[in-house]
Amino acid sequence: MARQTFALIIGIDKYESNDIWNLNSAAKDARTIEQWLVRDLQVPRGHICKLLDSQATKRGIEDTFMSHLVNNPNIEPGDALVLYFAGHGSSIRAPAEWFDQGRGDVPVLCPYDYDVKASSRHVNAGISDRSLQAMLQDLAQVKGDNITLILDTCFSLPPTSDIEPKERHHIRFTPTRKARPEDLLACLWRSAIPHKAEPFAQRGFTGAASSSHVVLAACGSGWAATERDEGGNFTCALMTLKESRPLHKLTYADVAHELGSIMEDHQLAACAGANVDRLLFNGVPFPTDPHLVSASSYEDRMCIDAGAVHGVLVGTEFTLHSHNHKGSLNPTIGTFVAIEVFSTWCFADSSVPTKHTPRGGWARIVRWHNRTPFYVNVKPSFSLCRRARLVSKLPSKPADVSNKHGVKIARVDCAETADLTVRVRSQGLLLERRDPLIAGNCASEVSVTAIGTHAELRIVEAAARFHMHLYRDNPSKPLADLVSMELVRLNPCTWKPVSPNLLVDGRAELVDYQKGSIYAVVIHNRSDVDLWPYLAYMDAGGYYNISMVYHPDPAAPFAPLRRRSSMIIGSGTTESEALSFALADGLDRGSGFLKLFLSTTYTTLTLLEQCPTLTSVKHAGIPSKSSKLAKTELDDTLWDTLLASVTVVRPALS
Repeated sequence: MARQTFALIIGIDKYESNDIWNLNSAAKDARTIEQWLVRDLQVPRGHICKLLDSQATKRGIEDTFMSHLVNNPNIEPGDALVLYFAGHGSSIRAPAEWFDQGRGDVPVLCPYDYDVKASSRHVNAGISDRSLQAMLQDLAQVKGDNITLILDTCFSLPPTSDIEPKERHHIRFTPTRKARPEDLLACLWRSAIPHKAEPFAQRGFTGAASSSHVVLAACGSGWAATERDEGGNFTCALMTLKESRPLHKLTYADVAHELGSIMEDHQLAACAGANVDRLLFNGVPFPTDPHLVSASSYEDRMCIDAGAVHGVLVGTEFTLHSHNHKGSLNPTIGTFVAIEVFSTWCFADSSVPTKHTPRGGWARIVRWHNRTPFYVNVKPSFSLCRRARLVSKLPSKPADVSNKHGVKIARVDCAETADLTVRVRSQGLLLERRDPLIAGNCASEVSVTAIGTHAELRIVEAAARFHMHLYRDNPSKPLADLVSMELVRLNPCTWKPVSPNLLVDGRAELVDYQKGSIYAVVIHNRSDVDLWPYLAYMDAGGYYNISMVYHPDPAAPFAPLRRRSSMIIGSGTTESEALSFALADGLDRGSGFLKLFLSTTYTTLTLLEQCPTLTSVKHAGIPSKSSKLAKTELDDTLWDTLLASVTVVRPALS
């Protein structure tokens, strides 16, 4: 199962107490971190809980910590958990029960209601280092130790001589006015126990070498964390680092070291924990990118693991990158164009003259170079301006068709000659599909939500890629009449077939009596060759999702579909989960296609996916099994495709 990332983000500028000066950019830092997680690391917004200003009371933080992290049933052990805090820190004299009979200070995080009377008996003393460490230990016991605490705050002021008075309001520290040592005990987390003999090295947020979590902090003890209007010095440095270094390669210790070279001399990032030599977030938010395929140099050309079965033609354009991880800096190190295409790979030349061909890397298709453009007609609309903006983005001149998009799209004035007609509406687009395959098997009209020209254009581009992959096949059809595909319904308890083949002439109509219905695809191979099968589901809804339902394991000792045998996709194993087809709420009918790709050698077909995948692919981004030498000697790979349409209808009311 793919690991996930969850985060609790806290940013506090405005405080309830009049004795605490407000900050300028802590809430902005919290939003910046949220944006980084969502945009770069692709963390779903539902996995992030953000508390700003008055939301971030001590009770609010602790309750959200329990509900969003500790008691969250969606979090599995090993998932990456991030707790980020930007705001004031402070310190309070230790009570006698704490350590050294009350000698020394206790660092605390200052929630919104810090230093405010919490009850008739005590003042809010914030979240002490001991409390937070106990909270994180409780979390680690149920969710694992992949926990990162990020603190953009500090717990003391530098000596007065080292700082100008006007600069103090740019430091994320506030003196404590009302809270007393006994208030620390009253505010202690329920599982935290004071230790009178606690070693000095174990004190503070960055002092303990805890095995439950790793701390990345703006500074260590005795240093100040500063901010400006653009954000905290530490958080800004972190955002600079992710734009200058590939984060998936860095350990926590590396990150702290790199931040030190970015921040000014007066602030030094701190890192603490038993797992500081672990990769950042244990690598969870940096999975392999399924749209990148292996590439290696051969003489003065690049040998790229994408060929005719993927839709590559002579003229297809690739960018080359140094790694294949998402969310980590990965600039283009070269651009190449396919010059010779084989079944599962191709030769590509640099698009610009160069003395040295890169030794290898990972390639991404940026222009498919489909021979026939996808024709789009934009109908008149009351939304004149939006229609005009969309029209301006769709080329109509032949010379512009190949330069605008990753797949050839051409705008036509006549709806009858279009593959897709588009009408701009107030909240999105009305799509009329006119190509024979979709129009003959699916709803001819669908409405989609798309706000803004960029979103509208992405829908059109997704439709064009969908159309290209749907129609793509091997013209020679080497496996025609030798491989067949069946769709059967399974008993949800025994996972045994309980229906005959539901495909009739390549079509199946399923009645959505209950959402728990599950299905399997049975493939029969009557040929004399072993085959590697890949099954994609192409959702013909308005967002044109393509997801791999089954992708074989490249480490398998032999091809899964042996000669003159059959195999079941949907057997219930980890590699072959059952299929389900269900209607979205409010729909009476939905359609899509099962497209089966077959090859006599292993290749990676996950690059065909678009939009969020419905089934996680266990082995995405692994290089082809075939060697470069074997490719250059002879390409005798066979490949072919099978296609079936699946329509789900809501049962008629009796």
